[in-house]
Amino acid sequence: MRYFVSVAAVLLVFSNVASAQSSREPSSAGTLASLVTVRPVPTPEIAEGHAGIAARYPGDVGIENDPDVVFVESFEGTVDEICRRWESVGGKPILSKSDEAVPGSGGKQSLLLTRVAGGTEGYMDGGNFYRRVRNERGGFGYDQLFFRFYMKFNREHAPIHHYGSGLVGFHPPTSWPQGRAGLRPLGDERWTTQVEPGDLSSWYFYTYWQGMGGSPPRGQTWGNTFEIGVPPRCVAKDQWICLEVMVKMNDVGDTNGEQAYWLDGKLSRNAAGQVTSYLGKGFPSAGTWTYDKFKPYVSERGIAWSDQQSRGVPVEGGRPFPGFAWRNTPELNINAIWLYRYMSQPEQGTSKVWWDHLVVAKKYIGPLTPLGTGE
Repeated sequence: MRYFVSVAAVLLVFSNVASAQSSREPSSAGTLASLVTVRPVPTPEIAEGHAGIAARYPGDVGIENDPDVVFVESFEGTVDEICRRWESVGGKPILSKSDEAVPGSGGKQSLLLTRVAGGTEGYMDGGNFYRRVRNERGGFGYDQLFFRFYMKFNREHAPIHHYGSGLVGFHPPTSWPQGRAGLRPLGDERWTTQVEPGDLSSWYFYTYWQGMGGSPPRGQTWGNTFEIGVPPRCVAKDQWICLEVMVKMNDVGDTNGEQAYWLDGKLSRNAAGQVTSYLGKGFPSAGTWTYDKFKPYVSERGIAWSDQQSRGVPVEGGRPFPGFAWRNTPELNINAIWLYRYMSQPEQGTSKVWWDHLVVAKKYIGPLTPLGTGE
């Protein structure tokens, strides 16, 4: 059965989940990241630019045959054909084919999602696609994945509440996305992460995991972010943007999980040239927590929400990033991708986004290499 879901319905499930989570054993949850101390290390070398899988497949032609590629969505074919390649789809009334394609592409079209004032056929949200990723053993999930796709926003596009360039993990893996907004995950059930454009002024991580920090006034755990104080990465309008996201799971009992993102093949950096969009155990080598936000390479005193005291408490600043304890059990891994645009406010004009050239792989992918060029 194919599920057609509303992102709003998924993201705003609170009461039943909260009561279920409160009955779980405390051992299922990990230590808050702001309280973990690790040794500082230099940011490891990681590929950038045209140094990935895509460099071997100009126009992405044939990239689906690479042994390290686990899923490709070219957004070619009819809307129905595209939807059938996913397990859960929302917003079919706003989906259409477009003859706009990424320059140098081997394809002829992209998928256009058009949101208009008053909605379309009763649909008011922004559209979403979700599916699990199957591994070589016939099950679902990997311990490290890269997720790359292209997008383009029209100049009039409204601010976006949430945007799923999401790699996610659910245990057990479900054929539909799970929400649980405002609740800290347990280490044996779920984690999620994505990179969002928000009000289109800059990109940022929005991450849920068992070590995430809470925020006033009640300690709610909304998605944590990690590049506070970094110069904005402006969200370009009316041009194609390549976004790639990587997640590496931790070893059980360790905080050595990682994540990173690239914009047009480039990691984000601060004004001093230090990498800020690649985080793991010990890197960035210093930083400060302010509730659910991490300020890289800042050594001022921080503050963290204490569930026991129901208030903010001081924490030492200038400590290395602790890494990610995504899980407490090896059965929880990276087992699904979620591509969505959640629009919580009524549309005033027309917001359009085009999606194209989505690739999921076990190694760095990189931006599309235009046809006629190669290694």
